[in-house]
Amino acid sequence: MQELYSLVTAIAVSFTVSTAILLALVKPLRQLLGLICQGGESTSFWVSFTTVMLYATPLFFALLWTPFYDVSSISAIRTAVLAALFGSIGGVIIIGLKIAGARKI
Repeated sequence: MQELYSLVTAIAVSFTVSTAILLALVKPLRQLLGLICQGGESTSFWVSFTTVMLYATPLFFALLWTPFYDVSSISAIRTAVLAALFGSIGGVIIIGLKIAGARKI
């Protein structure tokens, strides 16, 4: 049962971190992508793509690094938070670099 708790914890922590980041970024991201894309259809796609990636990347790292066997609850939560934050920061940096590169054109 501890393995299931660790898995659910990793998923819940990852979604919580991603949701908090997206709540802060989605409005300015939509505005910025609207300026870069210069068209309504592509803006919706890139906002959706970015949203999916900002959920998938932290989830990937949380599931990859969170221990599931013979681990305390606190250790599982700590590792899940660190992994989700690492994935979120990495995802935001990559998206920021891509947007910065697109703005120079």
